[in-house]
Amino acid sequence: MKAKGFTLIELMIVVVIIGILAAIAIPNFVQMQARAKEAAVKSNMHTTQLAAEDYAVRHNGDYPDNVAEFRGALPDTTGFGNPFTGATELPMDATANAQGKVGYVDNTTNNATISYVISGYGKDAILPLSLTNGT
Repeated sequence: MKAKGFTLIELMIVVVIIGILAAIAIPNFVQMQARAKEAAVKSNMHTTQLAAEDYAVRHNGDYPDNVAEFRGALPDTTGFGNPFTGATELPMDATANAQGKVGYVDNTTNNATISYVISGYGKDAILPLSLTNGT
């Protein structure tokens, strides 16, 4: 009667192939995660823009001076989930300065806020997307 099973060489070849596949897949997975987190930041930026625009519609075209003024127009008044840290944060009253943060800066002229810039911070730097309503 002959013994059945795999030889040590066959098992080693399978382990090497699995290692090669993992070496290819893991970096791609990490990059996809970072892109997904940056997409979540961009979504939070867009939601902030919609809240600022909603405020302006309700206030005769005058945009909010700060985040506190349009906080009630946000879907969740406690803030957004930061995709990098997991914390719940409101947009900042300035340019975003840390991973996952969203910032709101107004442009006030003659006691009226006429425009704004919304920025978001991605994995390593300010995202190339900058939402504005400028004159």
